[in-house]
Amino acid sequence: MRIVEVTDRKSLIDFIRVPWRIFKGDDNWVPPIVADMLTTLNKRKNPFFNHADAAFFIAYDDSERPIGRIAAVYDRLHFKYRGENVGYFGYFDAIEDVDVAKALLEKAEEWVRGRGAVFIRGPIDLSMNNTCGLLIEGFDDPPVFMMPYNKPYYQFLIEENGYVKAKDLLAYWVDLYYDEKPKQLVRYVEKLVSKIKNIRARYANLRKFREELDRFKEVYNDAWMDNWGFVPLTDEEIEFMAKRMKPLVVSKLAVFAETLGGEPVGVALAMPDYNFVFKRMKGSLFPFGIIKFFLYRNQIPRIRLMVLGVKKAYRLKGIEFLMLGKMYEYAMKKGYTGAEFSWILEDNEPIKAIIERFGGKVYKKYRIYEKKIR
Repeated sequence: MRIVEVTDRKSLIDFIRVPWRIFKGDDNWVPPIVADMLTTLNKRKNPFFNHADAAFFIAYDDSERPIGRIAAVYDRLHFKYRGENVGYFGYFDAIEDVDVAKALLEKAEEWVRGRGAVFIRGPIDLSMNNTCGLLIEGFDDPPVFMMPYNKPYYQFLIEENGYVKAKDLLAYWVDLYYDEKPKQLVRYVEKLVSKIKNIRARYANLRKFREELDRFKEVYNDAWMDNWGFVPLTDEEIEFMAKRMKPLVVSKLAVFAETLGGEPVGVALAMPDYNFVFKRMKGSLFPFGIIKFFLYRNQIPRIRLMVLGVKKAYRLKGIEFLMLGKMYEYAMKKGYTGAEFSWILEDNEPIKAIIERFGGKVYKKYRIYEKKIR
């Protein structure tokens, strides 16, 4: 076995394609879009790398077949905002072999230690603003859009190498069609509107995308600042993410709450579960992937609520319910049958209470691990 660092486009493609071997025959695995991954991991294109360093490693067996991969990341902004001298490991995949996992994890530990990290945390794919966490419960269903998936044995591989739980992340499922609680929410929202007369909920206006993006950033960086592990997105990162996400955003699944004076105070963003389409695209846009995208995008049966937040100064007023009620109206008209709310920090009791009142039940659990390395 040997561990090789990615140094060029060809080896980066090899890194991206490692999961094709690991998950071969696994019906729940959804191949990522290779072109999108190439952009995300391109240090010249992704502004995340303006404040972070990363290295990508591939493990090969004696027959030169890929048997694992890992990314090592050191984000200088994490130290600035959180005061933690921590490195990350992410994009971790491996065959069911403790020695392979050990070699990969030790390589990541060595790399972040060389940047001054005292401990390492993961799986985190670049940052917690991206995909993160190891699936430890809920293997029966495929992952939704932008949520991780792994084999059950990954938990053993990581824990066997000295990693312990840092935090669990939860995914809730809401049955929009059969459950009565979402329907009851509509009646509750009608009463709420009369009580919160100075706040209104509205759908996003994608024709004014630039202005809406500024509103999103204002709320997002305020509402999430106190969350465990959160590092604010820079202007460049928001622009980068928005450019890639804009073609996928559905305006009536993006809801702002704002004062009558126009101040944005809350945001809720859901996305159709594009994994329903991406699975059929098999990681490729051309020649047929893009055709499949437009063919199947209107058949997506479920959504993922990715963002639900209110500025700290406006909490405990029921504003989250105003936004959820607005979104629910459209979701029912569109015919979506279910929604995943993810991910939610295990100790974020206020948001958990809101989701549970909406009918949500925990059906998947993810774990972020950490290990002291110095």
